[in-house]
Amino acid sequence: MTSVLSFEDVCFAYARDEVLHNVDLTIEAGSMVAVVGPNGGGKSTLLRLALGLHSPQRGRVAVFGDDPLQARGRIGFVPQHLEFDPRFPVLARDVVLMGRLERHFAGPYRRADRTAADLAMERVDVAHLAGRPLAQLSGGERQRVLIARALTSEPELLLLDEPTASVDVKHEQAIYALLHELSNTMTVVAVSHNMGVVSRLATHVVCVNRATAIHPLTSLGEDAVSAAFRGDLAVLQHAASCHVIDPATVMGQPHNDGCCQ
Repeated sequence: MTSVLSFEDVCFAYARDEVLHNVDLTIEAGSMVAVVGPNGGGKSTLLRLALGLHSPQRGRVAVFGDDPLQARGRIGFVPQHLEFDPRFPVLARDVVLMGRLERHFAGPYRRADRTAADLAMERVDVAHLAGRPLAQLSGGERQRVLIARALTSEPELLLLDEPTASVDVKHEQAIYALLHELSNTMTVVAVSHNMGVVSRLATHVVCVNRATAIHPLTSLGEDAVSAAFRGDLAVLQHAASCHVIDPATVMGQPHNDGCCQ
């Protein structure tokens, strides 16, 4: 198998607050990976490191064997929310076309850009929304437009930060079904709180709470899924003892005395 994303002994902190500690993680090509864990445990930071938006204080992050910034053209990213002024008259197709901006530095969009945008919108079933203002779309429709924008860049790795956080159950199920379909042609890594979806569709789960652990879902039973979230601590218990440990006791070190200090 080919490594798509790897973390080697990675530590990262915001100021003196260490968020990730001694992270070793490898995600192989063709995986659909769900990233789970408590709020503040480092899930979004993990994605930001993969995108090259942050650099680790220690260790190495590699995407397709390269520095994340060098590999950015091979990555698609879907944020949790899109910040925009609802009074700005941007259309859904305009948003999707933004996924092609890195293909050229100046000038109008080319025919290939528009074709890629149209194909991406068809793929996620929002072609009929192309001429609609973004502000008039529902939460689920807007998230599909953001996924289409990411797909327009023709990525090999798709990263999503809680893509269903603001949508209803019906649209949530449709979006995860779409991600499962997309995983047939690219590697998908999504931060998720829906363990029911994880157990049905993902191939692997990454548990994150300052430390990380990755495990295949093949050995994950119903009892483990039902015990996935207990209070503020995410726990997946199966033969491989996948669990997320208390950040105050990771590696036997206090939270404010990690490797980034």
